[in-house]
Amino acid sequence: MNQTGLTFKQRNKQNTLNLAKWTSAWVITLAIASFGPHFLWQEQAVFSVVAILINVVVGIMMILSNKRQLQGMDELQQRMHLNAMAITLGASLVFGLAYSVVQSSGLISFKEDISHLVIFMSLTYLVSLLIMNKQLNDEGEE
Repeated sequence: MNQTGLTFKQRNKQNTLNLAKWTSAWVITLAIASFGPHFLWQEQAVFSVVAILINVVVGIMMILSNKRQLQGMDELQQRMHLNAMAITLGASLVFGLAYSVVQSSGLISFKEDISHLVIFMSLTYLVSLLIMNKQLNDEGEE
């Protein structure tokens, strides 16, 4: 138990739930900011600016919630997430720029989009964590 009266497991669960809530709120506000001008407020700039500002504020809260979750983890979990973030950053830089060069040289015909990079980063982070978890479990079995 710590100063909050919660066990490590309870605190970790609470932090994960808070992160899920803020991430869901961010996705919802992003969808509203993206589709609102076309379907809700017919391209009125004031509403678009307000929707984007709300999305940014909710995004900052999501980042702080993510930071709180990472701080609540044990040292091994923190190290695994830090390694996954480092791999994701490096891979995104290398493959993102290579993708841009390939597209600008005309080797591929479809239009690049930021969503491609977000999907790549998400998958890289997820796969990195899964591989490190598997390695940890394999070491524990030996």
